[in-house]
Amino acid sequence: MTFHLDTAWTIPPSLQHGAPDEALELYYVRMPFGAEFEQHAGFDAHATLLDHAGRALVGVLGLSGRDYGVRHWPADDFIAWRLAGGEDLSQEILHAAVLEAITPLLPCTVDSSSLSISRVPVRLGETHRPRAFARAVVAAARAASDPKGYQLECSASLLDRAISERAFHFHHQPIVDCHATSVIAYEWLCRGTMDGMKFPDLIFGVAERTNRVHALSRVLRQIIADELSVSGSEERLHFINIHPSDLDDPLFAKETLDGELTKFASSIVFELTERAAIGDYRRVKTFFSALRERGYRLAIDDLGSGYAGLTALAELDPDFIKFDMALIRDLHLHPVKRRLLQRMHQFAAEIGSMTISEGVETENERDALLEAGCGWMQGYFFARPAPGFVEVDADRYATAPAPHQGAM
Repeated sequence: MTFHLDTAWTIPPSLQHGAPDEALELYYVRMPFGAEFEQHAGFDAHATLLDHAGRALVGVLGLSGRDYGVRHWPADDFIAWRLAGGEDLSQEILHAAVLEAITPLLPCTVDSSSLSISRVPVRLGETHRPRAFARAVVAAARAASDPKGYQLECSASLLDRAISERAFHFHHQPIVDCHATSVIAYEWLCRGTMDGMKFPDLIFGVAERTNRVHALSRVLRQIIADELSVSGSEERLHFINIHPSDLDDPLFAKETLDGELTKFASSIVFELTERAAIGDYRRVKTFFSALRERGYRLAIDDLGSGYAGLTALAELDPDFIKFDMALIRDLHLHPVKRRLLQRMHQFAAEIGSMTISEGVETENERDALLEAGCGWMQGYFFARPAPGFVEVDADRYATAPAPHQGAM
């Protein structure tokens, strides 16, 4: 038996030649119930089912006025394509058309809900078009069989590219001292510059789920060090979020103890987020002791949102405690929350920690915090996160400042 490598069969003849950067929309139609249906209804009924599904795809794709094709893929599936351009055709429209066409043929014992259709954009290029098309079919089949897994793979690939290209920048949100009517610090908030990887929840969510937190954090710290070198804003504190898993990265210790960030240590506050649990508080405390010797300070984020924050408070002796915005929201309307916040603020003073109230959005919330003795605040009421180091309008502060809550 001989083997012959034939790649041409993988691509429809009409696509074998075309523009150097021809763009397609490729759809994969997966019908996992096909075998069950054939066993139940027979070969001819199965052929009729496939015919109805194919005609439904042709009916929808033919409306666009663009070149398209539909091919029955081996077994029970289909691939369909059309030239890109103009309004997108969502897979939901194709899904509804196919489902409407085949449902009357299916017995009640067959679950048609497993029908899935994926959509994958394709650029064929000038050479190796059959291979590019075949790879797109494989990707589309993967997307149809495991949409969440495929989306995570795509997001991980995009994050790798963003990390490689340092496609991130920072917005800064001021932290104010309402008693002194001044900005005393900025929190650095990551944003992406690449389409599909711009929002922090997505960026860090993908990094966590695909074991890329260390690689991401290293790049972000490099960007921070570069920006601090240019900005010359060392007279104010800079709150920089760190992920608990960063503490397991050997390069984090090297960068903070001997790297570029060291020259700014006296103005940097590492804000420990609760995106992941801390397993060994004793080890973390020892590590932060070494950082404090260099001049860094530590903040605990989101106190009031769960037990983890209380454990971190008890174990880590933070320099700053940030009250969660859920505790701040409508504070003026909740006497119990005000008393709780006041007690927490008093406790922080007793252990030598400063408090910062996050998520302040209204004048009433600001005034309620001042009545509770909490003068350091952060939130949209003062300023939204923005590029650069924005100042706060004078009318955002209280007109009659209360005594200062402490010194930096």
